[in-house]
Amino acid sequence: MSRTRRQIPSEIKLAQNLAGRLKQLREYRNMTELDLARATRLSRQRIEDLEAGVETWLSASDRQVLSRALNIEPSVLLESELRPDSGAHPVYAEQERFVLSELSESILAGSRDLVCPACGSGLRCSIQKGFDIQGRPTCLPKAFCQKCPFILK
Repeated sequence: MSRTRRQIPSEIKLAQNLAGRLKQLREYRNMTELDLARATRLSRQRIEDLEAGVETWLSASDRQVLSRALNIEPSVLLESELRPDSGAHPVYAEQERFVLSELSESILAGSRDLVCPACGSGLRCSIQKGFDIQGRPTCLPKAFCQKCPFILK
């Protein structure tokens, strides 16, 4: 039996950003984060991160898996994604690298009350611990803004 994708009713105004739209569609389909994680075989933490706005765009395979689980066309998610602009002017790019470097150092030093360089709102910061290819321990600073699409990866 062929599975058809149900259209989202036109009276529902979909969120503009990926995080809001994903949460909205999941709730419309009456699914919990755990239900969506099981249906997609993505971790619950990954679903939580996507809905929190940690990432603003999806890989093609993640988009396909999520759209299949939510019973929608992949384009519904694609149109809400925001990819970073890599064509910045060299002078601004250098300033941006400096700001990101300072932000990274602050996070690694233990600062948590930092502001977003893009909009001035508070950042959610964390340190991801892991190992490099030679097996040495490494720490990576992570941060994202809850108001705008800024992400420090």
